[in-house]
Amino acid sequence: MIKLLQLFLVSLPLVFSQATAAGNSPGPLENFLDGFENFHADFKQTLSNERGEVLEISSGVMYMQSPGKFRWIYKAPYSQILVTDGDDLWLYDVELEQVTVRNISETMDNTPAAIISGQSRVDEYYRKVNLGNIEGFDWIELQPKAADNQYSKVRLGFDGDRLGMMILFDNLGQITRIDFINTRKNTRLDAGLFRFNAPQGVDVIDERQATQ
Repeated sequence: MIKLLQLFLVSLPLVFSQATAAGNSPGPLENFLDGFENFHADFKQTLSNERGEVLEISSGVMYMQSPGKFRWIYKAPYSQILVTDGDDLWLYDVELEQVTVRNISETMDNTPAAIISGQSRVDEYYRKVNLGNIEGFDWIELQPKAADNQYSKVRLGFDGDRLGMMILFDNLGQITRIDFINTRKNTRLDAGLFRFNAPQGVDVIDERQATQ
């Protein structure tokens, strides 16, 4: 499970108001990003292989705040917490009683997580394709400009200015679908959500020291 989380959030959140390129008419993504401060939702995440077979289903709650902060809590089937203040990422595996700390300030810029948490400009890293309305959602496809991106494409589904779904297609043929439920935008969030203090007695692996 922890490997999947790293793929989405590490190898995968400039203020959102900068996301619209000059000369482009506003679309569902721009409407979502307009005036963005934070985003909070429950989620269901489904991982499938290239044949459409479900490999894993997980769920939890997430918080994002511009620029580049998030707290992603997996409650089932495993208890794991990912927190970043925009510079460092803490990955806490509750069952293993282990915390891994990484510096991500230079690795997040071109990721889907960076797009929806306000760290990066959309048009700098992705080509946007409007897929129209499909089954009640207005869909935008993001096609990475860099050949070495972890994902071949990312699709975002909107219901008005509500982000309802994100689908990530990786280069191995696997598909990660994230359904956002009970979404809330620009509500008051505790600043402590984006700080992490390791519980007493857990092992802490600080990978920042190895990269300095």
